[in-house]
Amino acid sequence: MTIGTIAFLLWAVITTATAVYYYQEYASANQRYNEYYQKYTSIRGSVLQVSVTIDYGNGTSITNEAVYLSPNTTVLDVLKAVAKVDTTYWTAFGSFLIDAINGVANNAGNNNRWWVYSVNGEHALVSADQYKLRDGDHVEWKYEKY
Repeated sequence: MTIGTIAFLLWAVITTATAVYYYQEYASANQRYNEYYQKYTSIRGSVLQVSVTIDYGNGTSITNEAVYLSPNTTVLDVLKAVAKVDTTYWTAFGSFLIDAINGVANNAGNNNRWWVYSVNGEHALVSADQYKLRDGDHVEWKYEKY
């Protein structure tokens, strides 16, 4: 055997051993990922992820991209999760009226601005405490002039 052949065989053995090592590491990491993914998807199925935007009507807007809440969550619940909310319960309608969000009140100083909300770009026809959210919904609160 020549030195070249010995060097080639040594190179082949080292390369093969390295490839086997990295394949085993890949397979182990892939298995850990799959286990994590299974746990994540089972947990993920038991919560809602929604996003919320609060537009103050003066150029200031705050968006919370990922708010996680339990199923049967309402628009009011998710708003309370991201902001300080003042409400009044109206027994005649059996629902809550939003009076203020983060200290910005409806019709403050007779400015004819009121808090209104939409879900996925459509104005809702029920109060915020009556609208049940679905996974992936986007809620937008706007302080609009009427």
